[in-house]
Amino acid sequence: METDRRGLALSTTSPSAAVQYRDSAELFLLGRPGAQDGFASAVQADPDFAEAHVGLAFSAIYEGDNEATKRALSRAQACASTERARGQVALVRGLSELNARSTRRDAMTHLAAYPSDDLAREAAGLVFLLLGMSATSADLYDWLAPTQGDDWSFTGSWSFSCHEMGRLDEARRLGELALADHPDHAFAVHSLTHVAYESGRHIEGASLLTAFLADNEPILFHQRHLRWHLALHLLTAGDQAGVRALWSSAVAPDATAIRLGAVEDGAGLLWRWHLYNTGGWELPWGELGDLARDIAQLPVAPLPSACAVVVLAALDEHDTLDTLLANAESIEAAGLPAPTSILRAVATAATASFSGDWNRVADALLRVRGQFWRIGGSRAQREVFDEALLFGLVWAGRGDEAVPLLQERLGRRPSDRESRLLATLT
Repeated sequence: METDRRGLALSTTSPSAAVQYRDSAELFLLGRPGAQDGFASAVQADPDFAEAHVGLAFSAIYEGDNEATKRALSRAQACASTERARGQVALVRGLSELNARSTRRDAMTHLAAYPSDDLAREAAGLVFLLLGMSATSADLYDWLAPTQGDDWSFTGSWSFSCHEMGRLDEARRLGELALADHPDHAFAVHSLTHVAYESGRHIEGASLLTAFLADNEPILFHQRHLRWHLALHLLTAGDQAGVRALWSSAVAPDATAIRLGAVEDGAGLLWRWHLYNTGGWELPWGELGDLARDIAQLPVAPLPSACAVVVLAALDEHDTLDTLLANAESIEAAGLPAPTSILRAVATAATASFSGDWNRVADALLRVRGQFWRIGGSRAQREVFDEALLFGLVWAGRGDEAVPLLQERLGRRPSDRESRLLATLT
C-alpha cells in the first residue's frame, strides 16, 4: 500500500496515483493552481482511491462547485476502505454542510489517530473559521502543535488561528516561518496580511501583498481575496484611487473567473466606503445583485448571507431581502447555521444606513453587539459590522457612545484613522 508525504497509508495500490495525490495535496495546501486537476488524474489512475476523491471534493469547495463536491464525496464514501479515508470523508462532508457539531467530534477522534492528516485538519479548521468559532480553531491547532514539528503547512494554518485570537506576535512569527519555507505559500501570506491589518501596519501589509502577487499566481479564490485585503489596506491608508482600481481589476464579481467569496469581499469593501462617507464614487452595488439574489434563495452560510443582506438593502430590493430572511428562518429551524436575529439586525441597519437614518443604524446593531462572531468568517471580514455600529453612532452625533468603542478597539491594535476620529470626539 502506498503512503503520502507523511508516511501515512493511502488506499491505493497504484504508484502513479499516489504520486499524483502527493503532488496535488502540496499544491492544495499552498493555495496554488493545479490541485483539482491533479486529484482528478489520481482518480483516473485509480477510480477506487478514496483519499483522491476527498481531495477532489475539497478542492471543488474552493472552486465554489457544490455539485462536484457532492459527487466526489459520494464516490469517496463508497470506496473508503480504511479508517483514515472514512475520517477524511466525514470531515470534508462536515465542511460542505457547515456542521460544527459533527466536525468538532470527528476532528478530535480522527486527528488523535492521524495528527499529520493535513486535508482533514484543514477541513475542520475551515468549518470553525466559517462559523466564527475562533477559540475552537485555536484550541485545535494548539492541541496538534506538539506533534507537527516544523511542518510548513501546519505552521501557516496555526498562524491564522493565532491572529484570530489576537496573538499577533505569535501569528507573525509562524507566518514568516511558513513563508520562508515556501515563498509561494498563499495561506501563509493570507495570515500575514491579517496580522498586518490587525496591527495597524497597512503600508507593510500592502507591500507584502503587492510583492507576493507580482511573483505568484495563487488559485482564483486567493487572486480575488488577497487583492480585497490589499484594497482594505489602501482604503485605511487613504489611497482611494488604488481601491477603485482594485475593484475593477480584481474584486468585482466579473473580475475573476470564480464567484466564490465575491459577495463577501464586494459588500465588505463597498459598505466600508459608504460608512466612512468617503465619497467620489458611485458605488457599483448592482454588480453584486445577482449573487445576492441567489444567496437569498438558500442563505445557509452566515457571512455571505449577511453580506447579501447589505447588497439587497443597498439596491432597495426589499421583497428579495424579505425572502432571504424568511428562508434563513426556515434553515435555522432545521438546525443549520443561519443566525436570523443577527441577519435581521443587519438588514435594519443596512437599510437605514442607505437612507441616512444613523440613529436607527446604531440602535439596531447595539442590540446584537457582542454577537457578530455568529456571522462567521475572519475578524477582518466581520469587522464591517462593527464599523457600521461605530459610524452609526458617530454620524448620529452620539459621540459619547462611540468613544468607548473606539478606545476598546485602539486598546487591541493601533490605528491612525481611529486615533484621529477619537480626537474629534473627545
